[in-house]
Amino acid sequence: MPSNGEEGGSRLPVILKDVEKNYNKPEKRNDFVPEEKYNAVDDAASNLVKLGTNGVAYVSEGAISGLFQLSKAKAAYVYENQIPDADKRSFGEQSYAHSAAVVGLLDKKAQEVRNSDTQALLQYARDSLINISDSSQAQDLRRKCDTLTTRELPKLRKARGATHDEVTGEPARPGFAFHHANPKEIHTDPEDALNPSKGRNLNVDTHHDVHKNGIYDESQFDEYKEKRNV
Repeated sequence: MPSNGEEGGSRLPVILKDVEKNYNKPEKRNDFVPEEKYNAVDDAASNLVKLGTNGVAYVSEGAISGLFQLSKAKAAYVYENQIPDADKRSFGEQSYAHSAAVVGLLDKKAQEVRNSDTQALLQYARDSLINISDSSQAQDLRRKCDTLTTRELPKLRKARGATHDEVTGEPARPGFAFHHANPKEIHTDPEDALNPSKGRNLNVDTHHDVHKNGIYDESQFDEYKEKRNV
């Protein structure tokens, strides 16, 4: 479900928007493929792909059949077994996958399939998703997300609630700040960047030491904390 900033969740609400129909349609790589098959990809991309207010394109489970040119039963298998669970999420009663995961799978199959018509359609579906995620609509949503992120980042320390160094247990001192346990340069999920539960409040010396030791995820952070407190 999209988080709404309550109960320790992200302060970035995710709402799905319909894709505007004026995104750039990709090149049709094989003129011998029937036009209706390209149209089926266009229908799936235009009507069953959504753009989130986090700037991410999401592909509904129902789009897999049209994008991969598969029966509903085979498309259901692909969604359940060939798309990582970490890239899936639900909005209401509808299941979606991060478009990057679907793009990667389309590209893999396009490289491996031994039928030129199928290859052309898989490439067309892949490029359609890339064009949607690069569209002016998507870029506008990302700019709005960036503005919200800039406004909300300074509020994370207070939202986190801890008033002591969460490694050493020492009282807060000047420079006490929120540290992202999953550095934003590596872990790029925009929701995590605004999630108080994904970071720790630290004093300046601890904060510097964490960066000095190259702590790059929550698991490494917990190991670091344990070693510091032996």
